[in-house]
Amino acid sequence: MRTRNRRGFALPTVIGALVIIGVLVTAGFFIAQQELRIGVASKHANMAVNIAQAGANEVLGNWNGYQLGNIAVWSDTTITDTIANGIWEVSIANSNNFVYFLTATGTVTEGGALWSGAQRTIGIVTKMIFADIDPPAALTTRGSTVIKGNALVNGTNTTPPSWAPYCTAFATHDTTGVLTNDTSLIGTSGKGALLGSPSYDQDSSIVDSTFTNFGEMDWAQLTALAQAEGKNVTSLGTAITSTQPDTTAAGDCNEATLTNWGDTIPTAACGAYFPLIYHGGPELRIQSGGMGQGILLVDGTLDLRGNFLFYGIIIVQGDFETQGNGNRIIGAVLASNGLLDDQSITGGSEITYSRCTIQRAILNNASLSRARPLMQRSWVDMTAVAN
Repeated sequence: MRTRNRRGFALPTVIGALVIIGVLVTAGFFIAQQELRIGVASKHANMAVNIAQAGANEVLGNWNGYQLGNIAVWSDTTITDTIANGIWEVSIANSNNFVYFLTATGTVTEGGALWSGAQRTIGIVTKMIFADIDPPAALTTRGSTVIKGNALVNGTNTTPPSWAPYCTAFATHDTTGVLTNDTSLIGTSGKGALLGSPSYDQDSSIVDSTFTNFGEMDWAQLTALAQAEGKNVTSLGTAITSTQPDTTAAGDCNEATLTNWGDTIPTAACGAYFPLIYHGGPELRIQSGGMGQGILLVDGTLDLRGNFLFYGIIIVQGDFETQGNGNRIIGAVLASNGLLDDQSITGGSEITYSRCTIQRAILNNASLSRARPLMQRSWVDMTAVAN
């Protein structure tokens, strides 16, 4: 008997359908996985930007003038920290002591080896905002002031020894030796000398507020900041016998020591420490060898009695006098002399104007200086450049 060939199409159809279904399922899984990867990548990219921005905000919000103010022009330093889900790294570059460029990189660490690794870099242009303390002369005062003996008040701009690398961005113009409300009350005796451009001058607008108002900051705010920094030296009494740099056992600057007012040698451990120092008065005598830098605020009278070196700004609400030899102030003095007492700068004392020490005393103080983004076009995505 002859057998018929009964080949059908059901089996191939079923197999073909299974293949198609498998392809569709595989494609679905692949597309779903790709969408998941894209979603996670997008999430991590945004997270990396946020981490970078968090790092920049941390640096700006806790701007350390003591540390960052000592970055040389065209140099930089880097700060890093680990936070939830990532690591940020911020490079701070000093353009000219007033403009700083921050390069902030955020790296995502969450998700393990398969999902982590997103990284973004942003750049922020910042400008320094600081207290408006701008002494117009080597000595700004009122009332009778006599320069005696071998004393010198000099308005010729000076850069302290070994400070040249830190002073390139500051103005170098000379200023007045003594600026007062009445030049008829200014005099010299013996070999006492006045130098400057001019050596002395008159400004009838000098009043009490000249010595208490500094832009958006006043005397009460300045003294409160000094006390908040822990540099209220009123407890040391009316006579301070020595002010010297102090370091910890690890060799770091010991800012907690009341008589540590920084070090005039920039490369020393306390060379970048410019404290805001306050003495509540009514009288302060510094009567032996010592040094300091920063801003010294005295609520009463100030009498320097020999071999005291200070770089920065001294603001005195009472009268200001010097005695003995070796007193040297490189920066500026503002002496209100509110009671219009007779003031005398005697012996071998010197007050020499220095724009660099004035500006560094402000810029390097954490309480008085802050970096803030420019008002317009301060932010840029640098991820493509960085990679």
